[in-house]
Amino acid sequence: MAKDADEGAAIDGLGDAASSPQAGRRLGVGPKGPLSKAEQAALPGWGAAPAICLVEPQMGENIGATARSMANFGFAELILVKPRDPWPNPRAWAVSRGAEWPLEQARVVDTAAEALADKTFVVATTGTPRQLDKPLVGPRAAVALLREAMGRGEKPVVLFGAERSGLDNDLIIGADVLMTFPVDGRFPSLNLAQAVACFCYEWASGTEADGPPPGWMIEEKIPAPRAAFESFFDHWVQELDTTRFFWPDDRKTTMVETMRNAFIRGRFTMNEISLIRGALRSLAGGARRRAIDSDTRLIQTRLQTWIAGRAAGDHATCETCQRADAVIGSGPTTCTLVTMVSDGTDALVLVRQDDGSHGVWQIQLIDRLIATASYQDFSPA
Repeated sequence: MAKDADEGAAIDGLGDAASSPQAGRRLGVGPKGPLSKAEQAALPGWGAAPAICLVEPQMGENIGATARSMANFGFAELILVKPRDPWPNPRAWAVSRGAEWPLEQARVVDTAAEALADKTFVVATTGTPRQLDKPLVGPRAAVALLREAMGRGEKPVVLFGAERSGLDNDLIIGADVLMTFPVDGRFPSLNLAQAVACFCYEWASGTEADGPPPGWMIEEKIPAPRAAFESFFDHWVQELDTTRFFWPDDRKTTMVETMRNAFIRGRFTMNEISLIRGALRSLAGGARRRAIDSDTRLIQTRLQTWIAGRAAGDHATCETCQRADAVIGSGPTTCTLVTMVSDGTDALVLVRQDDGSHGVWQIQLIDRLIATASYQDFSPA
């Protein structure tokens, strides 16, 4: 490939990118978890693909990286025309990292004519402008033409030239289509194996309408029924109400609408809703307890103020006591608050009267204010 190659490319830096399609197929997704090697081998392939032909490749590493890209993207037929180093080349196997079958099945020939003898549609890669009366296209358009040819029953091949010199003029002239890559003109030299990888990726991208590779076990995401969603969202708002998240009060409606819209966009499944509700209970438990403790301390302070004011007879000047008087009304005139327990909506207040007897106020709270109250005397056993 003229100007499409760089013998000094960093082949040794190739790694096992976990995000690659082949890695994804190794790891597997969905309910069955990782795939075994046997399961991986049994996966369906992408189907038929053009042959890849490397003409006079110089580096075994590039041949190995080519085989790896072919295996990643569903190519099987590799043709090597007069490789520089003896074949088989152990450096090719080392770089292929498990993608041995294109190497093991590779056809090694002495001339390009032998490589093309059974082919009917030839795409040649070039990085040099050519004044030839034939199509010059990018990888995506080349893939479309190759698919059309295969649909007609033809046997296509894609030619890639040597690292230093690319394809010679005879092969360029003899091709049906010329393919070039959209590289930056400031550095148009594309490594041989990388060029193959770019083409193979473009081929695979259109194989399943850009869907996942064959064999991936993707569970279809069915949104939860609306009733389940509404129940979850009511729970969400209730917990936030309990912890007094909606502040100031006049913004609550807008805040609820914003959150509801965001959750609806998520289209949560039943499993996701169950998980979020569990997390909500866990998170809200501590926040709810802290809010209730804060309310309890507030009500307890108000009751102590009311009890002290009632005993001192200064209710007329104590707003807290006046409000409490309007609701509580009954109970001892003088007493001491012993303890109080509350769940945020109800409170039990134990008091000790001056004569040593005890009594309990049962109080209902609304917005941290005393709504109703009743008092009952009792004598401890």
